[in-house]
Amino acid sequence: MTMAIDDNGLVVTTCEGTFDARQWLRQRRERFESRYALADYDGRPTVTDLRRCQLPDGDWAEQFRTVAETLNHRRLKPFRRALIVSDEPGATLAATLFGEYQKIFHHPDVETRAFRDFDEGYAWARAALE
Repeated sequence: MTMAIDDNGLVVTTCEGTFDARQWLRQRRERFESRYALADYDGRPTVTDLRRCQLPDGDWAEQFRTVAETLNHRRLKPFRRALIVSDEPGATLAATLFGEYQKIFHHPDVETRAFRDFDEGYAWARAALE
């Protein structure tokens, strides 16, 4: 996993391999939260590239819950998140469910959309800064 604030001010994350929420949380803390304060990324648009990442065969709902709960404790302001997904069955549905969860439990103004094209998703997220 890579995660950083890019030159345009967006938080860009790339995940590869089989997704494991505990591993994601550990890497997020080590590679991102150790470099940036909450004020640096709170409310910033986010692009998450999941095209080379697969959901685990087992309980993906538990993976989803771990990620959503973590983000709910880290972000205070509403933001825009572009999820770049593959053609894998269930990828768009998982992204939609994640977005709805954030609206209900985090902030009703959080916007989450799934995209298959990175540039399209990036442009949509970046438009929130204009």
